[in-house]
Amino acid sequence: MKALLGILFCVAFSSINLFSQTIQYSPNIKLDKTVDQFYYDSDFIYLKNTSNETLDLEFTLVENTLLPEWNASFCTNLACYNKIPKSGNLGSIEPNNEAYFLFNLGANETVGEGQVRILISSPENNDLSDTVTFKFTVTEDGSIEAGPWAVVKFEQGVFTVLLNQGNIETDLMISSLAGKVIFEAPIDGITSVPLRDHPTGVYLFKIEDANGRMLSDKVLNFR
Repeated sequence: MKALLGILFCVAFSSINLFSQTIQYSPNIKLDKTVDQFYYDSDFIYLKNTSNETLDLEFTLVENTLLPEWNASFCTNLACYNKIPKSGNLGSIEPNNEAYFLFNLGANETVGEGQVRILISSPENNDLSDTVTFKFTVTEDGSIEAGPWAVVKFEQGVFTVLLNQGNIETDLMISSLAGKVIFEAPIDGITSVPLRDHPTGVYLFKIEDANGRMLSDKVLNFR
């Protein structure tokens, strides 16, 4: 898989962008939200072309486990759909330009969980592929605060985690692809881990809290 796509993950609440993160190389990026049974809102995942060539991108639905009681619609930078489409196009994305997915969900007073996972690919480059996932957990009383519980940023060689939750025990682990642990410790609030002194390469991270929620992905570190 070539590191041609960067992912910019932006969560919107009532059209106010609270958090955003940019990861240069991040397969399986996931928007993972716990919301109450009256939730209705729109959430974005942006795809930024960080290469120096124009990319033609298309998408295919590979998983949809949303509850039938929920209401869902879907837009991209090119088109809007009344239901989740099986496939479509994101168009030609020039260098440093962005495409996006806009996902609208109404919980319809129905608790449960489900997700939509989308494969992004290029008809001209079989090596270029990635996935994005919208995952929702709906609770009856909203006792778990709605919104992104952990936000990750990786900029200028520094890995930063912002926790948007109460006093819930949370652990962070960062390791190399070879399995060498770079950082492992409990975290709270805002935690920054410099990676600039470590070799260039892909690093794995995992964030897990006492409620069993987990966020794991990859970042590409440049020296």
